[in-house]
Amino acid sequence: DIPFGKYTDDTLDVPAARAILEAEHAGLDKIKKRILEFLAVRKLRADRGVADTDGRAAGTMMTLVGPPGVGKTSLGESIAKAMGRNFVRVALGGVRDEAEIRGHRRTYVGSQPGRIVRAIIEAGSMNPVVLLDEVDKVSPGGWGGDPTAALLEVLDPAQNHTFRDHYLEIELDLSQVVFIATANVADTIPAPLLDRMDLIRLDGYTEDDKVQIARRYL
Repeated sequence: DIPFGKYTDDTLDVPAARAILEAEHAGLDKIKKRILEFLAVRKLRADRGVADTDGRAAGTMMTLVGPPGVGKTSLGESIAKAMGRNFVRVALGGVRDEAEIRGHRRTYVGSQPGRIVRAIIEAGSMNPVVLLDEVDKVSPGGWGGDPTAALLEVLDPAQNHTFRDHYLEIELDLSQVVFIATANVADTIPAPLLDRMDLIRLDGYTEDDKVQIARRYL
C-alpha cells in the first residue's frame, strides 16, 4: 500500500500562495509572511539547485503554537494547497508508546505500521505535507519506550532518509516529506525536539477578527 515512487510536483509560486492564504485566513499577517518566506526559500533552493548531495533539503520544522481554535490545522492545509502537495494529519495527543510512531514488530498480535507510515499510505504520495497535531501532548518515556525519541529520528533531516519502521523492516525515505507541527504551549515540548523546531506563535482572535471570520468564512 505504500506509494513508492509516487511524488507530486511542487508549485512554488509565492504570489499564488499569498492569494491562497489571504482567501482562507483573515489577519495573521506575520504568520502568513513567515509561511511565504518558508516557501520562497524552498523555491530559491529549487531554482539554484541547492540541496545536499542526496537531494535532502536541510532545515527546521515549522511549529504553529497557539490556543485551540486559532486556525493552526487549517493553516497546515493551506500550506499543502499552496505547495500543490497532498495533506495528511497525524494526531499525537496522548501518544505514550514508541510503537505508535515506529510501528509494532510483526510477531505481536494486532501489529500494524506506525502512524508516520500510515500517514504516507493515506496521503498516496511520498512527499506529502504531514501535520503532527498536538505535539506538546506526547508523553515522554514509560514502559512502552519514548515516542519523542522516535519523533526525533522522523524529523532529523540527517537521519530520516533511512527511517526504519518496525513493521516494515525496510528503510523508508522521509526526506521529501514536509513536516509541520502544532502545539498549544511550547513549555511541554521536550528540549531535543524543540531544537528542531521553528516556533511560530498565533495569538487568540480579537473581537474585530471574529466579526471578519463570521462574515467572510463561516
